[in-house]
Amino acid sequence: MISKTLTYDRFKFGQVIDDDILKDTFRMRYEVYVDEFGFENKHDHPDGLEKDEYEKESIHFACLNETDSVVGTIRLVLNSDKGFPIEHATKLNFTGEKPEPNKTGEISRLTVTKDLRRRKEDGMYGVESYLKKKEGGVLPDDGTIPKEMEGRKNPIIVLGLYQVMLHESLRQGLTHWYMITEKKIFYALKKYGFLFQQIGVPVQYHGERIPYFANIHELLVDLKQTDAGMYDLMLAGLEDEYWPNI
Repeated sequence: MISKTLTYDRFKFGQVIDDDILKDTFRMRYEVYVDEFGFENKHDHPDGLEKDEYEKESIHFACLNETDSVVGTIRLVLNSDKGFPIEHATKLNFTGEKPEPNKTGEISRLTVTKDLRRRKEDGMYGVESYLKKKEGGVLPDDGTIPKEMEGRKNPIIVLGLYQVMLHESLRQGLTHWYMITEKKIFYALKKYGFLFQQIGVPVQYHGERIPYFANIHELLVDLKQTDAGMYDLMLAGLEDEYWPNI
């Protein structure tokens, strides 16, 4: 099953500690990355599971629905002799000192099942209907919201997965995150107070991907200042001893 769980609506979020659930996360990733979007070659995954060489160096998280089926995934790659995936994808440019590898994790493999992306405008992550066109979404750039798109709920799967990943990052003593992704994920996270910095030029890998970086403490300081309610929500359920001193 999953541990250290948080529950929102009909969904449970937590860290994967069960081999069967872990296998289900790989199977769901296959459905999205291979079957639905064709990002990966099915011949490289003959068992129907989308995996790579970083799985054993990663902490895996899942969102389960009311029948305990995996409907969302994310992983946090920890430092190892393999380095981080982002370091093999592009050259990283830091304005300051490079973070200590053993206190850094790389966020990757964010996946949301197709069943929960039912709006015609939803893309791979289901965040497009929350963003302006210039941010990779579908809303008008003037900030207006079409009548048929009013009353939308927050992207609960993405936010829940980032919340449990944040909690475990604080438990692990991590200070920084890497992430290489589409700009729409950057803007979706920014919308909810997770501010990352670009640290390299975009690369082409199944479309344009951009390398990002975040200082976790600074991110939380900014979040508390700009949206105290979201700050409290994202830390809700975390043991007191791991709350940041802000």
